[in-house]
Amino acid sequence: MDPKLPGQQIIRCLLLFFCTTILFARFAFSQQPNVILIFTDDQGSIDLNCYGSTDLHTPHIDRLAEEGIKFTQFYAAAPLCSPSRAALMTGLNPHAAGLPGNASSFKGNAGMPSEKVTIAEALKTAGYVTGHVGKWHLGFTPETMPNGQGFDYSFGHMGGCIDNYSHFFYWNGPNRHDLYENGEEVWADGKYFPDLMAEKADEFVRNNRNKPFFLYYAINLPHYPVQPTEKWRKYYKDLPHPRSGYAGFISVIDERVGQLMKTLDELGIRENTLIIFQSDHGHSMEVRNFGGGGNAGPFRGAKTSLFEGGIRVPAIISMPGTIPQGEERDQMTLGVDWFPTILDYCGLARGAVEGKSIKPIIEDPSTPGQHEVFRWKQGVSWAVRKGDWKLLGYPRDPANKAPLDPDEDALFLVNIKEDHTEMTNLASKYPEKLQELQDAYMEWEFADPDDLPEKRITMTSIAKDKSIELVNQPHKNYFANGGSSLLDEKLGTRMYRDGFWLGFEQEDLVATIDLGNTEQIKEVIIGTLQDPEVWIFFPEYAELSWSNDGMNYSDPIRINVNELEDKSRKSILRITIAEENVYGRYLNVKAKNIEKCPEWHTARGQKAWLFIDEITVR
Repeated sequence: MDPKLPGQQIIRCLLLFFCTTILFARFAFSQQPNVILIFTDDQGSIDLNCYGSTDLHTPHIDRLAEEGIKFTQFYAAAPLCSPSRAALMTGLNPHAAGLPGNASSFKGNAGMPSEKVTIAEALKTAGYVTGHVGKWHLGFTPETMPNGQGFDYSFGHMGGCIDNYSHFFYWNGPNRHDLYENGEEVWADGKYFPDLMAEKADEFVRNNRNKPFFLYYAINLPHYPVQPTEKWRKYYKDLPHPRSGYAGFISVIDERVGQLMKTLDELGIRENTLIIFQSDHGHSMEVRNFGGGGNAGPFRGAKTSLFEGGIRVPAIISMPGTIPQGEERDQMTLGVDWFPTILDYCGLARGAVEGKSIKPIIEDPSTPGQHEVFRWKQGVSWAVRKGDWKLLGYPRDPANKAPLDPDEDALFLVNIKEDHTEMTNLASKYPEKLQELQDAYMEWEFADPDDLPEKRITMTSIAKDKSIELVNQPHKNYFANGGSSLLDEKLGTRMYRDGFWLGFEQEDLVATIDLGNTEQIKEVIIGTLQDPEVWIFFPEYAELSWSNDGMNYSDPIRINVNELEDKSRKSILRITIAEENVYGRYLNVKAKNIEKCPEWHTARGQKAWLFIDEITVR
């Protein structure tokens, strides 16, 4: 600087220098787009007008599709809430993310391991302000709640669902209030949670409009409890139940998305904001959802199913001026792909994730799909997609579009391009393709030899079709044939929902069998199941006692199960009680439920399930 310049001119030059520096810094920041990731809950495969529904009012999300790209073969990484969210946050399949099943809704229970790197952590390191609004369901301890997983700000519920007015979790007792802001419990009695989410999302965007931000807007709708506003109840009053309430909830979502888009427009940052929209998985058929309401269109299956209706979801990406508008992409894309895609658009290194950046597909529709193979595993069910072919192991269809034979359909092969309805099993027609996909699944590090289905085991028994009485009644959803399946000489599959297993929630199996005549008893075999991901565990022990008159029973013989089997392994266990010189007409058989999920389990302390099928007497 020239020391001969007058003082005022020196000051002006300094001011110009600093202003130019500030403007350059702001310009540099503006080149990094803001990111809003909208994640809905239990929204059906075609439940938007832009996806083919004709009975919904969704103008704002439809506009999002018009101003961006919608995907027609987009898959959630799991058909269940927590695993799908864990995959979204980490770019890893749910098993690699450390959360293959639902996280507990009880405070004090961990979920996704805190050492997993989330989108929020990656963006925060790059200077982004990070916010979470809505549902979490990825852990309920300080280190696994949002503020422990990379979010500067968090507002919402930590468990799987809440009442939208009281903000209590009513799924099972004791009823628990679940509304938190930055890890601290807050109260907003009577205020409609979708409105609270909209207010907090709007506030976060306005407060951070001058710096790059990431907002994870996890809208908890249309998940039960179904509570649309009166406006939408009236609008959909002519639709049949339960579609009417569900449709109202979809429009509640659409209104809140529209509100956020209006805020972006008002602030003049819409064109510098990358908006992503996705449902976490298919619609629910649960009784809490009145057995349905959602629409998978031509697809088979729903929530919890690996048929298309459980995992093929609506997905949209929009950023006017950067991303093409009003177009579709048909390539197979997945929820794990958002992590690297977001980093790609933000100019950041992608990191070691399973997802693939789909920016090339977005920019050029002729770009081939980024995944040659992808695998899913939910409980005992699994699926693998390779090219146009898809193989399912132990498939289930909550929508019951057609019967599934527990033996013949345990491996279900389809060609998605030729038959996206998945109504015809091609396994017997294309044995070489069946083997190819089975091999592709078994190459996965999370596959297990026990995952491969086998024919149901036939058990010869002198108790076949004899009289049986149960002291404790199984849960109504798992009361196969009124209990007669216990004595039909066929053991159920590894799928607890196959219609053969009896399920007891925190109750024991206590059964009395009348053989009709006094018989010599050499052994009794009890078939039981374990699947920790869905809180099903082997019994603590099994007991047998016998009687000739039905009143005076022998001392029981007990077998402690935990001494026989690794309790962390999913499988069927056959408990054999053998004794010499036993004669009796009446047998009392007991399998003791462990009652509560064990300490090592993510849902420790919650009600444990006991599943029993086939009591074989020889």
